[in-house]
Amino acid sequence: MKTPPFLKDFIDLFFPRLCPVCQRALNRNEENICTTCLHRLPRTGYHLDPLSPMAQLFLGKVPIEKCAAFFFFSTPSDARQLIHHIKYHGGKQCGFTLGKIYANELLPSGFFDDINALVPVPLHPAKLRRRGYNQSEWIARGIEQVSGIEVCTEWLYHSQNTKSQTGKNIYERWLDTRTAYETDSELDLSDKHILLVDDVVTTGATLLACAQALYLHGKPRISCLTLAAVL
Repeated sequence: MKTPPFLKDFIDLFFPRLCPVCQRALNRNEENICTTCLHRLPRTGYHLDPLSPMAQLFLGKVPIEKCAAFFFFSTPSDARQLIHHIKYHGGKQCGFTLGKIYANELLPSGFFDDINALVPVPLHPAKLRRRGYNQSEWIARGIEQVSGIEVCTEWLYHSQNTKSQTGKNIYERWLDTRTAYETDSELDLSDKHILLVDDVVTTGATLLACAQALYLHGKPRISCLTLAAVL
């Protein structure tokens, strides 16, 4: 049941919801991030450019139809603080909210028009137990609510407990991820257009490994979306 506005205001008075970036108290109409910080995020516009830096990561490796990233990630920045909140500090609801916001921004471009499945990049079960949630799935759930496209978490799984990719170069990331993702051997995706969803793209190694694993099962059409891009 939805919380009545007067009760929500009362709760916020004593237990204010704070923006994870600026720590300002959120007002009634703000959800998990304040309007000012949201508008300050540097948009990439990659979904409008078929030869964007993100798209070029996959050229000659696996066919990727469309690429989209919400905002640029840099260190230090508000974007970095936001991603760390989503990924490491329990900010799954913030991931959900940003998924919804980004989906609404993409809708007018027709980005989702022929996509029929959302596949979040999975976590290894051990990492999922430690963290308690998969941030990529929460982002995908936000997109699902706006686009109506189903989230399919059973199509792809993380079979190797690889270490964090932070600080590794392109070759090291590729070595760690190239065989880390698998699918059901009987899966037939030949008639699907899949949108892979992740939190951040850096070298593209994780998305590439996921796309290659899915492509073995009927050569589906594959596109990619992330919240942030280190490109």
